[in-house]
Amino acid sequence: MDNWPILAWKLLDKKGTFPTFAWNNYGTSIMARPVTVTKEKILSAALDLVRSGGPSILTARNLCTRLGCGANAIFSSFGSIQGVRDAVREEARKLYRKRVGEGFLLNPPFKGFGMALIWFAMDEPHLFSMVMESQMQPDSFKEYIDSYVGFKAESLSAIAETFALQRNEAELLYYQLVLVALGLASTCTCGRSRLSIPQVSEILGKNVRAFLMVLHAGNDEREGFVPNAGGGPGGEVDSYVLMQALVGQNHLLQQLRAKPRYIQDEEWAELERMLRNSSDLTPESLRETHPDLTKGDIRTYILSHLQFSVSEQAILLGISPASVTKARQRLKAKLL
Repeated sequence: MDNWPILAWKLLDKKGTFPTFAWNNYGTSIMARPVTVTKEKILSAALDLVRSGGPSILTARNLCTRLGCGANAIFSSFGSIQGVRDAVREEARKLYRKRVGEGFLLNPPFKGFGMALIWFAMDEPHLFSMVMESQMQPDSFKEYIDSYVGFKAESLSAIAETFALQRNEAELLYYQLVLVALGLASTCTCGRSRLSIPQVSEILGKNVRAFLMVLHAGNDEREGFVPNAGGGPGGEVDSYVLMQALVGQNHLLQQLRAKPRYIQDEEWAELERMLRNSSDLTPESLRETHPDLTKGDIRTYILSHLQFSVSEQAILLGISPASVTKARQRLKAKLL
C-alpha cells in the first residue's frame, strides 16, 4: 500500500481519468477501458453545479468529483477552472438571451420582455446572478443595463409599435421598466419574496401605465396627484428632493452644506462621483460633447447641479459672487 500514490499516478491516463476495473471469472482484476470526459460533458456538469449551488461551488475538486475524472481532463479542455467559469457564464448568457428574447412574442411585447426577464430570474436564480454580475464598475446604470440586460433595440422597436412614443421617450420607458424588473428579480433571487406571475404582471403593468400617464398628462393634471409643495428654488421638487437625499448620504456634501469652505483639489473627485450618481451627464460626457469646456466650467456645472447658491459657490471656489455669476453665464452659453 505504500506504493499506492505512485501506482495511482502511473494508472492516470493522458486525459487525466482513472481507469475503471472489472473482475473476471477467475477472481482476478482486469483493467477496463478508461472513462472519457469530453468538453461538452465538463461544461454540462459545471452548468449543473452552478444551477444547484451557485458560482461559488464551481471548483475543480467538485467538478472532478461529479465527473469521476482527474483535473487534467478539465485543464486540457479549458486551461483552468476560470476557463470553465467563463464558459459557464457564456452558456448562461445564451440561455438568458433565448428565454428572455421569447418574451417579445407575448402581447404587449415590451411587457412580455420584462415578464420573461423576471421569470428567468425566478426559474434560474444562480444563472441569472452570474449573467448580471458586473465584471467592472460601470459609469452609470444605463451603461450597466446596456451591457448586461440588453434587448434595447428590440424594446425600443416594441415600444414604438405599441405606444407610438418618440425615441427619447421610448428610452426613458425602457430604462424605467428594466429598473423595476431588476428590482423584482433581485427580490425573488435573494429569497426575500416569491412573487407569482400574475403579481409580476400586475406590478409591471401599473408601472408602465403610470409612466405613460406622466409622459402624456399635463402639469395641471399631475398636480392633482402629486402636489409640487415643498420644492426647491423654481419649484423643481424632484431635483430638490434628490439633492437633499444626496446630502444626507454623503459626508463631504454634509460638511460643505453646513459650513461652506474652499474645496481642495483632491475633493473634486468625490463631487464628480456624486454627479455621475445623480445625473445622466457625467464630466466625461460633458467634455466629449463640449470639448471647449474648461476645468472651471465643469466645476461650476457640478456645484450648480448640486444646487449650491451663488454665494455658496463663491466660497467653495474661492472667488467673488460676481465672478460666479459670470462663470455660470459663460457655461450656459457654451451648453446651448
